[in-house]
Amino acid sequence: MHSKGILFLSYAAAMMSTIFIPNYASALGAGRFEIGVIGTSYGVAILLSSYLVGRASDFTGRRVFVVAGVGMSAVAYLLHIPAQSSLSLVGVRALAGLGMGALTPPLLARSRETGEPLGTLASFGSLGWAAGSLLAGIFATGGERYGELEAYWLVFLVCFLLMLPALLLAVLMPEPEFFRVRTPLFPVHLLKRNLHIYLPNLLRHTGAFAVWIIFPLYLELLGASKLWIGAIYFANTFSQFIIMRHLNTGASLLHLRLGLGLSMLVFLTYALVGSYHAILPVQLFLALSYSLLYVGSLRYLMENNPEAATSVGLLGSFTSISMVLGPLLGGAISHAYGYTATMYFASGVTLLALLFHLWWSKRHT
Repeated sequence: MHSKGILFLSYAAAMMSTIFIPNYASALGAGRFEIGVIGTSYGVAILLSSYLVGRASDFTGRRVFVVAGVGMSAVAYLLHIPAQSSLSLVGVRALAGLGMGALTPPLLARSRETGEPLGTLASFGSLGWAAGSLLAGIFATGGERYGELEAYWLVFLVCFLLMLPALLLAVLMPEPEFFRVRTPLFPVHLLKRNLHIYLPNLLRHTGAFAVWIIFPLYLELLGASKLWIGAIYFANTFSQFIIMRHLNTGASLLHLRLGLGLSMLVFLTYALVGSYHAILPVQLFLALSYSLLYVGSLRYLMENNPEAATSVGLLGSFTSISMVLGPLLGGAISHAYGYTATMYFASGVTLLALLFHLWWSKRHT
């Protein structure tokens, strides 16, 4: 239960801290482009730490990096409170990204040594996202009586408190026996072997993060309250928890392809709905699409690569490149053409991801 508990608590805190960052930054005077830069700093940090830590943990061990990642995350969430400018938010979001990037690959790779079903383990991360979505809405709404900034400070304080039991679990987590693998600093063989997994994830998530950086603002424009925003995020993430537990078997590549196709349709639907109430049922399909894509990708990588944490860390790094590109593109596109243009962009780039995967797979079979 150590891994499940750490994933649940750390992902809950990560979601709570992330969901209102655009609103918090806007309240501090940041423009849309600055909000994109703040989101990008988080992605850059995860890009660096997820690959480097994943690679190191394949040879050194898992627990030390999980403890370090949880500790960094806890400090980062507390530092959100005194961050009173766009520049300071860039720094604390980068520290939070370093923490999340450090704890996730070794924790997921550890499932191969402990025998935990990967879909079930990953589902606890989604359950954490679900809890974080709901708690963010509740605490932000409850804190509004003290002021707008104070509402967000309460959210960040709860994030810090969630990481304390996660840190205890990480310290007490046993280190299982594992097969030590040394990987080159730039593993060309892994990139070539898994390009049909990494590049589609990069493209799809670039579109997704372009949407997520402006999504709370889009929901506000449609009339959603903070509590409704939390509920809309909760519908997606809690559904992921249920769905992922049923994806431990089956054809991993088929799951990935279905996930890409459904994602394309979800992003297109976002642009067409005219009410935040109508987005709620769409979140169920978003949950299905992401669950299929994420668990399918993880299972394929773990089943076909002896360098388990390195291959998963590379997936995290490619996703993090999306966190870098997506917020910048989302901020720029929405600034120039409006929020719905960002949704169309996300749908189009996900279609490209699916077409590339199918072309690559046909060429190499």
